Amino acid sequence: MKNFSNILTVVMLCSLLSLLGACSGKSGKTASQSDKGVRSLSSVIILPAEPAQREGASAGDLLKGAGFVDLKVAELTKDYGNVRVLSPGQVDDLMDEDNTDNTSDVVAHLHKVLQCDAVMMITVHRYRQRQGGDLAADSPASASFEIRLIDARTKAVLWSADFDETQESLLSNILTFNKAQSRGFKWVTVETLISQGLQDRLADCPYLKK
Repeated sequence: MKNFSNILTVVMLCSLLSLLGACSGKSGKTASQSDKGVRSLSSVIILPAEPAQREGASAGDLLKGAGFVDLKVAELTKDYGNVRVLSPGQVDDLMDEDNTDNTSDVVAHLHKVLQCDAVMMITVHRYRQRQGGDLAADSPASASFEIRLIDARTKAVLWSADFDETQESLLSNILTFNKAQSRGFKWVTVETLISQGLQDRLADCPYLKK
């Protein structure tokens, strides 16, 4: 009878973990605009990621994070037919000194010279590498970024998304079960954190077409 009770407890616990894990899989994503009423864009320009304004050691981390975001965005969007990713050098060649002071000027100039429909801008707010290894981390990876897709003609924000995560252990937050399982119950690097965040957010954008 005691053995049966133990088995029943284990089964109930596993069922609870699966249920909570399913809830975890649905949370943490930024809501994107519904596909209803989304107009087709023939040309979307993605600008190099910008590090948020910071001072001290974190400024260097943010700059490194922006560089990694650029590489990952280029990889994730290579099969999208209406997307063109610009490098920092290409942006410098296209822009004039008089139109780099604010977002509206940048978008208006790119609309004029490239005839694009929209411009995507990404800002990296946090990029902190884990301290430790796969199985034990003194400090987990942590990352935060924001994406905005701006109509090149009206300057209105067509779509936006953000990502903000500091990896948690399963013991500290049981709702992370599905996410922890997908990561092999290991502590991931900040590159993995950023990559997963970008992949999910860009896949949710209704304006990017393959």
